[in-house]
Amino acid sequence: MMIRRSGVPAILTVHGWVMDEAITALRMNPRGNFHYIFRIINWILHRLIFIPLIYSRVTAIARIKLEKNGINGVVIPNAFITADVDKKVANCKNLSFDDFTLVTYVSVGGSLIKGMERLSRIITEVNKRTDRKIQLLVFGTPVETDNPHIKMMAYRDDFLCYLKSADMIILGYEMIELGYAAMEAGYLSVPIAKFKSEFEELEDGVHGIIAESEEDMIKKLVKTIEDPSLVREWGENLRAHVLKTRSPQVIGEKWRRLILEVTGMSPDATGKG
Repeated sequence: MMIRRSGVPAILTVHGWVMDEAITALRMNPRGNFHYIFRIINWILHRLIFIPLIYSRVTAIARIKLEKNGINGVVIPNAFITADVDKKVANCKNLSFDDFTLVTYVSVGGSLIKGMERLSRIITEVNKRTDRKIQLLVFGTPVETDNPHIKMMAYRDDFLCYLKSADMIILGYEMIELGYAAMEAGYLSVPIAKFKSEFEELEDGVHGIIAESEEDMIKKLVKTIEDPSLVREWGENLRAHVLKTRSPQVIGEKWRRLILEVTGMSPDATGKG
């Protein structure tokens, strides 16, 4: 409440699906994830008291974050820092795979709730329909699976080295925003395979595969495996899109205009005296 009394505008940025992630964590391991109870209480207080009374604006990196959390706000995507990726991949060993290789990254959230079972079905079916084998490397939160074409990689410092050497990154759920792993893939010219979402910003056949259904994803993956030139073209297109829409300059300008708005200044102000 000190913020409100001070007269200084406050902006709240929401990350993730707050309640969904907390409830999922508690279901997976009630005792080990007991601290998520406090996150739920904290979020209820924010919804009922803090957001209406304290904050001038609420932001999120994607529309889905606002909708899943039941709040109104402004969408400002994450900026992408290319230097971070350049540094991490500078000393990567040359990884090569015999199989067509997909990479995915899962955590406590949409990717873990919906994604892995769907991806397992897709990988199994694609392997039935093509002579060239396809494998999926899963990074992040380990998930139990008996699928021989899926390898659990857990959390690794050399994730970007594997991503750089992969053919595509695949997402098993409707991810509207470009998450950081997807932006890293794009910057490394690795195209994406994902399911079409309500506010889709990527184009099917331009940035990768944007599928309407599981069957659509399977058919398009089979076609892609048999025509590797598509992967190279899509990868370059996705790289150009990431650099154009997620640069610090572009995202910084969005923040500048929002801050000027909440402080009552003209959006055309330059800040130069």
